[in-house]
Amino acid sequence: MEMLAMFTDSLRRLAFGLAAGAALAATAATAADAEPRVLRAISPWAPAYYWTEPLLEFERRVNAQLGDKVKVEFIGHADIVPTFEQFEALHNGVVDVILGASSYYTGQVPEATAVLYTQLQPSELRENGFFELMQKVHREKANVVYLANVGGGVGKAFRMYLNKKIDKPDFTGLKIRVSPVYVELVKALGGTPVVMNPGEIYTALERGVVDGFGWSYGGISDFGWQEVTKYAIDHGFYSANTAILFNGDVWDSLDAETQAALAEIGREVELWAQDYMDAQNEADNELLKAAGVEFITFSDADREVYIRTAYDSAWTAFIAEHPEAGPQLRALAE
Repeated sequence: MEMLAMFTDSLRRLAFGLAAGAALAATAATAADAEPRVLRAISPWAPAYYWTEPLLEFERRVNAQLGDKVKVEFIGHADIVPTFEQFEALHNGVVDVILGASSYYTGQVPEATAVLYTQLQPSELRENGFFELMQKVHREKANVVYLANVGGGVGKAFRMYLNKKIDKPDFTGLKIRVSPVYVELVKALGGTPVVMNPGEIYTALERGVVDGFGWSYGGISDFGWQEVTKYAIDHGFYSANTAILFNGDVWDSLDAETQAALAEIGREVELWAQDYMDAQNEADNELLKAAGVEFITFSDADREVYIRTAYDSAWTAFIAEHPEAGPQLRALAE
């Protein structure tokens, strides 16, 4: 009987060991087979347009470093969600990540427009409290996580293009195509702002409907506008206002380690974007020169007037619209 009991006990231990081993193997297999979390990302612009590149760089780095846990998948641009509806799509969880331009969601987070008027590097904005304030207003007003300011082009993201030559900062008598970014500057210099969609610019220049337009420092050749543009004022202003934004609920569902890794990658892409945009701007300048576009350079005194007018006119309008937050944001941005 004793031998039988010992044999039975041995069988029980063996069965238990096999069961435990099977459970561990199943758990390991499940972990190995688990698919990474896929975060759907969109941009206002097509992937070939250079302002989209920071989001694509973020995608590449996340997938290389965190691909076993989480991946970013660029699924489209305005062909998927119209440009001015993308922030709301992020807020509602239709997508998980967007490359957001603050001028496209002023209705939801109007304070974010202040990013345009900063003259400081993203690293400086992180140190002086501006970045933290951007995080706060995005989270409180839209449940959106402001992860990284990846526009690059600090202080030279935009400029003006003309078909009439000027030698000083005076737009009197000129009709200038604008988006909201340029309205205050054009008015302050005596010009007439004309609002129109980018798709209308080529024909408007060709037919003389407008005498010039405001646009980013680069990207002109993407639309063929160098064919109908004679001059570029070679003094850039403002900063790119694009940021990588996460849906707040999606962000909260990620573990702390993943959040920290994503935040660090975002910070790295901020630094990368500055060098990328500088190189892109230089390349675009060469394309414009090759196309016969002449670069207008003001005297040092007139350049100072021009740049100061760009910032003062913008901040005056911004503070008038946001009397509480405006002065604080300007103090941090400059």
